[in-house]
Amino acid sequence: MIHFKSAEGVFNFRSVAVIVHEEYVLLHQKRGDDFWALPGGRVEWFEDSAATVVREIQEELGQTATVVRPLWHVENFFGFEGKRFHELSTYYLMALVESNLPFGTAAFSGIEEDVDLIFQWLPIDELATVPLYPEFLKEKLKCLPEGVEFIRVNELA
Repeated sequence: MIHFKSAEGVFNFRSVAVIVHEEYVLLHQKRGDDFWALPGGRVEWFEDSAATVVREIQEELGQTATVVRPLWHVENFFGFEGKRFHELSTYYLMALVESNLPFGTAAFSGIEEDVDLIFQWLPIDELATVPLYPEFLKEKLKCLPEGVEFIRVNELA
């Protein structure tokens, strides 16, 4: 995976899935965390970032997904667990192929072996009250762009 640590901080290259169904978006959190994020994961060396997000949905949920289109390219600077992060991410609108995921407001577990993930469909119009990161998603998920947008988030400034 493309992930570097140094004395100054951590760098990640990440792909992110935006999966929307009936005005709900699929979010996840690591068990014990007090915030939500969109599913996805780190890009492997010489792996296309679109292939990464398809692989991550298969690994985390056991679901086949396809990329509909890219939405955002995000450069994100943030702090987490006492470390400074610099993360480059591509966010993709995704479609699930013949999904058997439970739909509704109840949380459900992911299947990835080494990370205990909890997933939940949350109403897009209620995201303002949800601890969701990066925070730009609370507004941007309400109206997805037709073309790719570049977003820079700096929580360290």
